[in-house]
Amino acid sequence: MRLLARAFGSLQTNCYLLKTSKGDLIIDPGMGATQWVLENIENPLAILVTHGHYDHIYSLADLKTKLEVPIYCPKDDAFMLESDCFDTGLKPCAPDILVEGNKTQETFNISDTTVAYLHFPGHTPGCSVIEIEKMLFSGDFIFYRSIGRCDFSYSNPADMKESLERFARLHSDTDKVIYPGHGQKTSLFAEQENAKFWIRKL
Repeated sequence: MRLLARAFGSLQTNCYLLKTSKGDLIIDPGMGATQWVLENIENPLAILVTHGHYDHIYSLADLKTKLEVPIYCPKDDAFMLESDCFDTGLKPCAPDILVEGNKTQETFNISDTTVAYLHFPGHTPGCSVIEIEKMLFSGDFIFYRSIGRCDFSYSNPADMKESLERFARLHSDTDKVIYPGHGQKTSLFAEQENAKFWIRKL
């Protein structure tokens, strides 16, 4: 697998393009990401959304029209794709496949690639981490030495605290790279330790 990444928009939101042996997966295409994705895509398979905030989904409608691939989205955040609920000028684009969430893990097989959604609400109701081949795409849940805010509309501090507690207990025999929605990459074991600090703060 080969991973391409680029930050877009005033919030410098990371868009990821994961190139597998069977085709390409697009993760969180934000504002201004369309042309970059089209220039680097070869065999598009799906668009994966970690959560519904506009800076992670702004290019969905354009890419859906041009690529005609399914959009996977946490069910509890689907309303953020279907309407411009934050009044940002977002063009609504309904997802094709809803991920149930329920604070558990749901796994999909996309052209022989295993994609797991781990539901960690708090930043948004559907906020999730996407795991593919020991890579964790954390959206706005976990950053390098930090966590997502939980004081926005539709955020929930109590859910965030519980999610961090579950994240800190997440078992893994090996460390995994975390690719966040903003900023530099980090690692699972490091951020599980850091999560303990944020749990005490919430």
